[in-house]
Amino acid sequence: MSKETGFPHPAVTWEQDARRLTGEPQLQLRLAAMAGHMRVDQIAARRAALIDLLADGRPHPREEIWETVAAQVGEPCWGKRPQEALARDLKALRRGRIRIAYSRRPGAAGYYLQYPAIGRPSQQQYGSINWQLVEQLRRLSVPEKNEMAFAAADFALRQKRLILAEERPEWSDDQIDREARRLVFGV
Repeated sequence: MSKETGFPHPAVTWEQDARRLTGEPQLQLRLAAMAGHMRVDQIAARRAALIDLLADGRPHPREEIWETVAAQVGEPCWGKRPQEALARDLKALRRGRIRIAYSRRPGAAGYYLQYPAIGRPSQQQYGSINWQLVEQLRRLSVPEKNEMAFAAADFALRQKRLILAEERPEWSDDQIDREARRLVFGV
């Protein structure tokens, strides 16, 4: 427990979880090793506390995250720029395939852990191959293929404009067009 706040340091809870895992020695060792690492690395401890907080499944606003994690890890854990530190932590956790999302719903805004908590890459990146469609595409001339590609891009742009116009009624047509082009084409 932290002397000032009464909240347990994440290393303590992860170590306790490691002791409870009977019959899984490799997982037990991994958790214990991470708990030991958290004792000397404040960033690892901060990220572990963040995972533990978000695991309750409800959205947490940034201010609540900063306050709760600081109570567990220590006041200076976020540094001089807590927004940047939180953004780096979220990015690192997402790279580790931990699915963190953000809710904008009124009354329930904030970061939360999507379930299943850890996303696994699928073995097959795409669904089954429609060989009949592949053959039809092979038979097309280059201009026909280009026409299809441009038609698909135009369709995507029109759909994105409609969605943005509905989501952002206060935006001008020019703003909607610029944002739709950025989202669809990356420009």
